[in-house]
Amino acid sequence: MSLPHMQKVVRMMQRPVGEIQDGDLVLREEKCPTIEELKDGEILVHRLFLSLDPAMRGWMRDLKSYIPPVKVGEIMRGGTICEVVASKHAGFKVGDVVQGAMNEGWTEFAIQKGKATQKLPPIPGLPLSAFLGVLGGTGMTAYFGLLRVGVPKAGETVLVSGAAGATGSVVCQIAKILGCKVVGIAGGSEKCRWLKEELGLDGTIDYKAANGDPEAFQQMLRQNLKGGVDVFFDNVGGMILNEVLRRLNMHARVVICGAISGYNEEDPRKVPAPSNYLSLLTMRAKMEGFIVFDYVKEFPIAVQQLASWINEGKLAFKEDVRDGLENATDSLKQLYTGGNKGKLGSASSSSAVLFQVVTYLVPNNTVIKVGDRMTSSASSNL
Repeated sequence: MSLPHMQKVVRMMQRPVGEIQDGDLVLREEKCPTIEELKDGEILVHRLFLSLDPAMRGWMRDLKSYIPPVKVGEIMRGGTICEVVASKHAGFKVGDVVQGAMNEGWTEFAIQKGKATQKLPPIPGLPLSAFLGVLGGTGMTAYFGLLRVGVPKAGETVLVSGAAGATGSVVCQIAKILGCKVVGIAGGSEKCRWLKEELGLDGTIDYKAANGDPEAFQQMLRQNLKGGVDVFFDNVGGMILNEVLRRLNMHARVVICGAISGYNEEDPRKVPAPSNYLSLLTMRAKMEGFIVFDYVKEFPIAVQQLASWINEGKLAFKEDVRDGLENATDSLKQLYTGGNKGKLGSASSSSAVLFQVVTYLVPNNTVIKVGDRMTSSASSNL
C-alpha cells in the first residue's frame, strides 16, 4: 500500500483531573513514518484496530503501577491489531497480521521492533478484533483471573460484577462451563436481560435499581444469593465490593480484577475502602489481586481453549467497534459511564477496515452484525 505523508495520532497533552476532559487527549496530524526509516529487525505497521480499555485511565495517572505511566506529551498507549506494510525482519512479511506493542498505540502507522511483535494465527470465522477482546487481553484476564485466582469448583456460586462488560461476560460463561451457579451484577435491565437470556446466567442483579443505597443493594444480594458466595470476581470495587463481602461463604475467594467505580477519582485515598473487610477473617476467605501479564507465557494455551469453547457454541462475545481514531477519545469516555455495548475498540478510518458495528456471537454459533463492514485484503485472507 502507498503510505500517506501525514497521519493521525493522539497524544496525552495533560493529565486528567477526574473524568477525561477536552485537552487531555489531543488528536494531531503528524508526519507518517516511512519505509526508508526502517532499521534491521524492525517492521512498519498499519494499525487496523485499537483496544479501548478501563486501565487506560490508570495509565494516565502519575502513580507507581505495574507499568510506568504515560508521560505528558507522549502518544497514548493502547493494544492494537496491525497489518505489516514493510519489513526488515526475517520473521515478518508484508501482509502479516500482528499484535502491536502497546506503547504509542494511538496512531495510524508505526515502526516497531519485530522481537516485540506477535504474529496472529488465522482462526476461521472470528473477526480480527477478537484478538483484542475474547482472544486478547480481555479473554486472558477472565481466563486466568477466574481459574488461577478464583479457582471455582463445580456446584459453587460465582458472583461477577461488571458482568455485562467485556471481561465480566467471559468470566460468567467460563464459570457456567465449569458447572457453577453464576449470578451477574450489571447496570440496567437491558444488560441484565442479555446476561440471563443470551448467556444463560442463573441470576442477575441490576445495581442501578438500588440508587446507590447500600442496604437496598444488600437486599438484592440476599434475594439472589441465598446460599452465599464462594467466588466473587470484582471489576467494580466501591459499594458493590463492600456489600458483597457480607455474603461470603467459608473459604470464599475474592478476585480483584479492577475497580472502575474509582478510576476517575484523582486521589486514590478518597476511594472508599471496604469497611466489611473483617468478613475475610471470620469466613477464612481471601481477597487477591492479579495482573494478567504474569501469565503471558501461558497465553497460547488460553487462546486455544477459548477458541475451542467459541467453536463449540459454549462461549459468546459481544463487540462494540467504533470508526476512526478521531472518535477514540469520546468512545473511551463512554467506557466509564457504561455507554459501550461489549468489548470497546476503534477501527482505523484510514484503512480498508471501515465499519461501526456491534457483533454478537451467540451460543448457537449464529453471528449477527449490525451495520456494514468492509475488510482489507489482509483481513479477508484470514
